[in-house]
Amino acid sequence: MIEPRQLYADRRHRILHWPAPSGTTGQRLLVTFEHGRDGMRRFGPPTWPKLAGRHDLEVMAVQTARRDWYVSYRSGALAEALSQLTEGYRDVVLSGFSMGAYAALLYSRAAHARRVLAVSPQYSIDPAVAPFDPMRHRKFRLIGRPMPLPQEMGDTQVTGLLIYDPTIAPDRQHAALIAAHFPRLSPCALPYGGHPATGALNDAGAVGTVTGMVIEAAIDAGAVRALHRKLRSQSGRYRLRLTMAASTRHPARAAPALRQIVEDPQAEAEQRLEAAIQMIDLQLPGAFDLLSQLLEDVPDPPQRWMGRITRAIDRNGGF
Repeated sequence: MIEPRQLYADRRHRILHWPAPSGTTGQRLLVTFEHGRDGMRRFGPPTWPKLAGRHDLEVMAVQTARRDWYVSYRSGALAEALSQLTEGYRDVVLSGFSMGAYAALLYSRAAHARRVLAVSPQYSIDPAVAPFDPMRHRKFRLIGRPMPLPQEMGDTQVTGLLIYDPTIAPDRQHAALIAAHFPRLSPCALPYGGHPATGALNDAGAVGTVTGMVIEAAIDAGAVRALHRKLRSQSGRYRLRLTMAASTRHPARAAPALRQIVEDPQAEAEQRLEAAIQMIDLQLPGAFDLLSQLLEDVPDPPQRWMGRITRAIDRNGGF
């Protein structure tokens, strides 16, 4: 991979650039906004999207050093930098997932976006605006400043795809608010895709296909839904989300499927943990034993696991 060139940087945000494989300049540009990472204290390693090679794109990667939704004392400077750096391109496409999708909408006007791929975006995480999303209210307090609504800075006439999982209530409500203010985005509901909603597509390596639709201005929400339906049965994330939804209504019937996920060494560790915690919350037999086995299988789990496990144990009376 060619090393990117840094076009802009301050203590909070930076913009990196990769040239188009053919060497053409000023034609087609993909601007990506990094999604949130746990424990963000610095810029993460940059990743060149492989689809840029297939579509012969220049790429700019916008990164943030904090989990701040790209809202900081340097937001104005970032917007100005994006405006200057993207001016003159024939076609600009923005993409982002979750926090990055909020940023893609927020900076769509500054970046001269023609189209946006927004996957599971938040409209806001301010409790006064999004009381339906309490899990993110603490993160809003850490931002420490007012959070602009996407339409206040973004281009409300931009076209693109708005992908979300309708079975996740906060994500569904965020999507409804965004659709009301960005009427030319095509809503695309992918049930049990998770957060981000492209989980089943990602497991099959098909997210690039969807991104390609937006890049080539061939947006077809129906085709994306059909692709999701085709691939979902092969997805561990889809299977987990579907099983967890069923388990709240029929815990005894869902117990074997949850156990299978926890015990599956080929499943992603995060999926195994979610299934174990669901078993604990449903007070299913053997849940704590399965959790202990999982911790033996994953001897060096992420720090955030400890908080989730402790809360699950506390609310269910301990081991």
